[in-house]
Amino acid sequence: MFKTLTRALLVGSVVSLITGCADETQHQLAFRGKWRLETRQAPDGKILQPPAVSGHYEWYPTGLTTAHVTASISQGENQIQVSGFTYSFQSEAVESQSFTRNEYLDIGGGYRSPPQETHPATGRTTTGDMVVNGNRVSFENTGGATQVYEDISIAAIDSVVFEVTFEDGTVDTWRRFADQLGVLPK
Repeated sequence: MFKTLTRALLVGSVVSLITGCADETQHQLAFRGKWRLETRQAPDGKILQPPAVSGHYEWYPTGLTTAHVTASISQGENQIQVSGFTYSFQSEAVESQSFTRNEYLDIGGGYRSPPQETHPATGRTTTGDMVVNGNRVSFENTGGATQVYEDISIAAIDSVVFEVTFEDGTVDTWRRFADQLGVLPK
């Protein structure tokens, strides 16, 4: 009897913990994670792939309506770009809404095209719109770049890609290789 009661309490505790720690960043599932740059297509149509170009992008949820993002791109030792910024959304739902992007790190022009020889750091704030059309989601930044997830319903981590199209016509294609749950208050 004692063993049965102990097991029941243990199973009940585990179920309570799993339920209580449900993934509060589920709404950011399509965006969160670590991504690798697969290709960069220049405005003249030339396509660069690793090792000629390499990049790392990480979307890390920090709250129900916020995320921290870092992006780095390298096209050789003289063209290194690093950017760090946070997103703030009006709502946690994946729906058409506006957002604010606060950039705190900008090396080599940050995540922009073309690379620049600047290192201004902080304080740049831009706004934009998240536009949802079925399973297609795009982040349309007022700075001219558009980031598009063609199908956010894809569940396999390494099957998810997004593209960023810059004002000058450069197109980057990224593929996710790891999920990143984030740190939320419980």
